Formats: sequence, C-alpha cells, structure tokens
Amino acid sequence: MKHIFCLTLSLVLIFPPQTVCAWSEGGHTIIAMMAFDLLEKEEQAKLIAILQQHPRFAEDFSPPKNLANEHEIMRWHFGRAGYWPDVARIQPKYSRPTWHYDPGPTLVIGNIKVPERPSPLPADANMETQSLNIFQAIMLCQQTLADKAKPEAERALAICWIAHLVADAHQPCHAGSLFMEKVFIEEDGDRGANRIPTKQRQNLHALWDQLLGDDYTLQGSRKRIVEITSDAELVAKAKQSISTTEGLVPLTWLSESRALAKEHVYQPEVIEPLNLVARGLAEKPEAIDLSEAYLKNAGRVAQIRAIEAAYRLAETWRNSMK
Repeated sequence: MKHIFCLTLSLVLIFPPQTVCAWSEGGHTIIAMMAFDLLEKEEQAKLIAILQQHPRFAEDFSPPKNLANEHEIMRWHFGRAGYWPDVARIQPKYSRPTWHYDPGPTLVIGNIKVPERPSPLPADANMETQSLNIFQAIMLCQQTLADKAKPEAERALAICWIAHLVADAHQPCHAGSLFMEKVFIEEDGDRGANRIPTKQRQNLHALWDQLLGDDYTLQGSRKRIVEITSDAELVAKAKQSISTTEGLVPLTWLSESRALAKEHVYQPEVIEPLNLVARGLAEKPEAIDLSEAYLKNAGRVAQIRAIEAAYRLAETWRNSMK
C-alpha cells in the first residue's frame, strides 16, 4: 500500500490551503459513488427517480459532458448528491451549517466546561429546521426518505443529506472538538481542529477533509475508487462495519470517529505545540509541520473511513426505501 500512501501525501502537499467544511468534493463524491455501486439496479432506479425531483436538480445536477453513458450519468448524479449540501452553503434556503458536525467534546485536557452530547431529534423537526446537529439531522433525513407521504422534493433533499452526513460522521474531525484549558476555552473548543494551524494546509481540519482528494475529476475519482475497493483489507473492514445492527447506528459512527480522532488526529506532535500555549510559553498555536508518518497514517485512516461510510450509506439508503 506504499503507493497509496505516497499518493495521499502528494495530494496533501501539492494543493494550496483553502477554507473547507467537510470531506472535500472529491471525498464526498467517491463515497457516494461507492455506495451507489453497492445497490441493486432496482434500488438505484428508485433513488434516481426521487433524486430527479430535487428542487435544484436542473441548476445543480448538470453532469459533465465526458460521461460515457446513462449509467455513468446516474452514478455521477449520486456522487453530486453526496457533495450537494456543501454546494447549498451559498443558498440560504437550503444551507444548514450546524447539520454537518457534532458540537460535543472529543478530547478534554484540563479543567474546562464542555457542552453536552447531542440530544434526541426534536419531535417537531423538519427539513427546514436549522438548529440540528449531525446525529439529529441524519435521523430526520432517514425518517423523511422513508415516509412515502412526504413530498418527493423533500425526499430528494433527504437523499443528498443522508449521503453527505453519513460521510461526515466518518470524518474524525466532524465528531467533536478538542477542549483545552488556556488554549481552546470557547464553547466550541477547537471547532473540530479548525483552530489548529498546519503548514501543509490552512488548518488540521482542512488537511483531514482533503485526504480523499479536492475537486471532482472523472479520472481522479475512478482512480481513488479502484485503489480503495481493490484493497482486500479495506473491503473486509467495510463488510465488518455493517455486520451488526450497531454498525448501522449513527451514534456508533460518531463514537468511532471520536476514538479515531483521539488516536490519529490529536497525536503528540499536535498536542505538544499546544501545550506551549497552555504553559504560557507561546501566545497562540504556531503552524504545525506535520511529519510524513502522520500524513501517511492519516491517509490510511481516511481510506478506511471512506469505504466504511460507503457500505453504511448504501445500507442506510436501502433501509430508508423499504
């Protein structure tokens, strides 16, 4: 797997920093495409029939011209569905900023007050409710897609949000934040590593978001999907992730992501520079120059979470359509 790690490392180092909020377009697209490939043709057809009723389908789902056939166009539409909630960030009617993450703690260092874990989905929540967290939003969208009495436009929105949020729940930085005495004392901590600057990217969260690729390209997405789905170890992990009922529960995905963040995101080479601020030896965190070992490991974790997200997304779509 050395060539995959080298590819991931090169992607991290080549592209310039930018502000991002979730797996980048490339990551969301390949996760949704892998999930689409796991569905039966009949299931794919049912979902695309609903997706075509999306209120922004004509404007936001126009496929590139280099796709070979109708199946490839359909596949692209589902890749786009996975990324669409980020497209909607500039559309006030459809933007839902808080839906993308868990506001609770992943790691607490020192004596500091932290927010509580997410509460159950409010009974009166609907697809226009703004103040939901990622767990609540996933539950809402599953219910909406499953309810055949709902308008098809709402169910189409739910298809996109399910694809997006299942993927986000598997990104370790979206499952919570670091709270650190004298360093990250705000009510949202380090904002899922957004407040930790790095030399490779604008910040640590952005680095993790872009490990699966930046913008969508046909060749790039195909290459990454083949790399992931042809890896027997990754496929085995993905199948194991859906082998139990617990593996299909959103709280499980978020719990896994927090555990991975503790082990792989907030490694000593990240925490030690922050301790300088905590001890009064620095005014603010300096940009961290992450090691090659850190980046290679992060790339592998991203691949694992991508394929687990894809398998779980396919099952979530499938179960919501029964």
